[in-house]
Amino acid sequence: MVNKILFQRDEFIEEIYKLAKKNKKIFFLSADFGAPALDNFRFNLKSQFLHLGICEQNMVDFAAGLSLEGNKTYIYAMAPFLSLRCIEQHKTASCLMNLDVCSIITGIGLSYANSGPTHYSTEDFACLRTLPNCEIYTASDPLVAKLIAKQTTLNNGPKFIRLDRSPGLNLSTKLNLSQIKYGYRILKKSKLKTGGVCIVSHGTIISRAIEAVNDLSKKYESKITIIDLIRSKPFPEKLKKELSKYKSILTLDEQTLSGSLGSLIYENIYKNQQIKNLSLPDKFIYENIGRSKLLDINGLSIKKIKKAIIELTK
Repeated sequence: MVNKILFQRDEFIEEIYKLAKKNKKIFFLSADFGAPALDNFRFNLKSQFLHLGICEQNMVDFAAGLSLEGNKTYIYAMAPFLSLRCIEQHKTASCLMNLDVCSIITGIGLSYANSGPTHYSTEDFACLRTLPNCEIYTASDPLVAKLIAKQTTLNNGPKFIRLDRSPGLNLSTKLNLSQIKYGYRILKKSKLKTGGVCIVSHGTIISRAIEAVNDLSKKYESKITIIDLIRSKPFPEKLKKELSKYKSILTLDEQTLSGSLGSLIYENIYKNQQIKNLSLPDKFIYENIGRSKLLDINGLSIKKIKKAIIELTK
């Protein structure tokens, strides 16, 4: 398998398009938001593609109506607008009525650098995971996005798919649908049977964890496990058992601290374990210096990740 630079959104949409050609009950709705992969829908499945303009809240309600008629609906828009702007619609329409509406939330974290805090999606995870009845998936690479798309067709109900804006390589090509179903994958395994440090992350920020670990001496590197949390809600039952093996857990999340991945992991581990969370600070970010530098100065630098790992291994 050749590892190419791909967009998560295109891999996801192309998979849904293939399924929609065979299933006329699949509808795709976009709120004035494009992607090359959408051209197939626009040109070849005109009756199953709806462009609703800049009205994300209306799009959620529209999708709920289609779902009430027995259709499987996918809605697609920029992350901050399809998550926080529509939170009441998600609550009272798709989630409250447990409808088959899948929200493709594209551009999480600081994906839209340098567009400023109005376009950053650094609180969506904390807000969305409070909603009952839903599933939440986060893609760390294009292959994960593609397999998540397949998984969404296997079960009904409200789903939120969190995707990155930028193209990238697959972190691993050894991935199958069963791992998506389990909700996580192990990207690196510690050589220790028990103890050591487990790094838990989701989204493309996990690549910084991999880079940090690879830059450590073997003394530390051999004690580290890296887990990619693909489905955060409902929390994977098998993962609870896996996490219980480690002395310390480090979470890495491109979200603000409150309600972030660190909070979720703390809710699902034994309380005698040491846990440290690296995330974005509780503030609005205005600097226009690119995503990489924004991460560096806001608590998610490679240097800081390495320091946290070393401290937890002591």
